[in-house]
Amino acid sequence: MARRSTTREGEHGQLIVLFALVSTVLLLGVGLVIDGGYALAERRASQNASDFAALAGARVISEWVALDATNGTDANVTAAITNSLAANGAQPVAFGPPDGPVYVTSNGLPNGFVGSTPGGAIPFATAGVRVASSRSWTPFFLGLIGVNSWTASSSATAKGGFSTSGPPGSVFPAGVSQATYETFPICAGVVNTTDPSSPCYPVHLTPGTLNVPGGFGWLKFGAVGKCEGFGLGMDPNNGCDTSKPFLQTEIGPTTANPAPLSNSFGCCSAVTEGAPPADRIGSLPGNKVSADCSYYIDKGTTVTVPVWDVAGGDGANGWYHIVGYAGLQLTGCDGGKDITGVLRQLMWAGPVTTAAQPKGTALGIQLVR
Repeated sequence: MARRSTTREGEHGQLIVLFALVSTVLLLGVGLVIDGGYALAERRASQNASDFAALAGARVISEWVALDATNGTDANVTAAITNSLAANGAQPVAFGPPDGPVYVTSNGLPNGFVGSTPGGAIPFATAGVRVASSRSWTPFFLGLIGVNSWTASSSATAKGGFSTSGPPGSVFPAGVSQATYETFPICAGVVNTTDPSSPCYPVHLTPGTLNVPGGFGWLKFGAVGKCEGFGLGMDPNNGCDTSKPFLQTEIGPTTANPAPLSNSFGCCSAVTEGAPPADRIGSLPGNKVSADCSYYIDKGTTVTVPVWDVAGGDGANGWYHIVGYAGLQLTGCDGGKDITGVLRQLMWAGPVTTAAQPKGTALGIQLVR
């Protein structure tokens, strides 16, 4: 009887050990699933943090490429990266050697450490920035086997410069002369209506007589989504209406009717180097008393407008030759006959280039990883 009891006790002890082993394996399995899933989420969050930080730094670099010595500085690149990492929950980075964010050239080669450049200047030939970030956390279950900390790391590279793509989204149906855009400065602050010497003092952009006879700067954009055919959206074979009597549908929202958010008939094609009649767009003549720009004025919205260098024709046959795009914050739209506003710097997505471009060319940033 004693021998049988000993055997049973041994079997019972073995079951306890086996149960403990199975429980440990199951716990570790559950831990790996839960903590592993959390690790993947943290890895994605780390990559997002690196992406946004690199893009933030590249935005400052684009201003430097555009010869903005006030905003395009090494200190601002450092601040942009620091603030972006903090906003996205990443650990602070140590700037400088050996592992801090670095400037890169157009071919991706290192070009000096951010935040530690001689004289605090962005190095010559810089085209972008590379940022590495990390996020650390304490595992939920794996701490039971001594794994008390886990870190997810990532890196990203973004470039900044002049945008080489066409404008995204809608284009406002009014033109700005190239002479105006080259004469008046680009405003980087708040609109100033009291000091005519201020770069943010509103400019009278389309006083009729400076454009084509009978024209007031309004443009005949074509049918929605039509960017081919005659110039920028002027495709007579695809529902283009060349004699619209009113402008509400082209301009988009109004203060009284803020929906939809955008309803411009402008198109998204890039401007080519062709001479007239390439890239012509028709003039919409007459006194457009119904033009309501109040929504854009009240919101302080910067709209994208075509820039033209030469114009011809008159009345319904008037045209403008489009050579680029400009940022315009509308400040007035008196009866549709005189549009006033301040010129702004545009920022579009890439691809980008660091090659010199005409004044006012849109800046861009591009994530290249």
